[in-house]
Amino acid sequence: MKNSRILLTGLLLGACILTGALLVSTPSVENQYISEIQEIDDLIEASFSEYGIDKSQYRTFLAEIDTSFSRKIYRIEVPPEFSKTSFHLKLHHKFIPFGLSSPARVTFPEEDMEIHVVYNQTVFRTIRLVTLKNTDSSG
Repeated sequence: MKNSRILLTGLLLGACILTGALLVSTPSVENQYISEIQEIDDLIEASFSEYGIDKSQYRTFLAEIDTSFSRKIYRIEVPPEFSKTSFHLKLHHKFIPFGLSSPARVTFPEEDMEIHVVYNQTVFRTIRLVTLKNTDSSG
């Protein structure tokens, strides 16, 4: 009985030391803050350019939510081989330090993706990735 208590105490002490070492060695994530809505657009457009999407490939629209707020919607037509999931994941990682989240929804069978950019529980931007239809009708 005494040996099992000593063993258990040793294991707990080892776990505490290991946990403390992990805590000290893990880099802290510095939260940055959005001071202007334009910063969200800058992050989105930087992600577009990383994926080779230039300004001629997307359109922006304003959706009026109420008299005091409107949301910008980006609509991008992408080829069927474009990895929407990969784009969404990279965008999400870019948003994390700013406290932004990016829930998404895929529409089937079209496989279009709609990504919402959320800050303080408010959707500020929407990115619609619309899959181009194959116009090859040989068959």
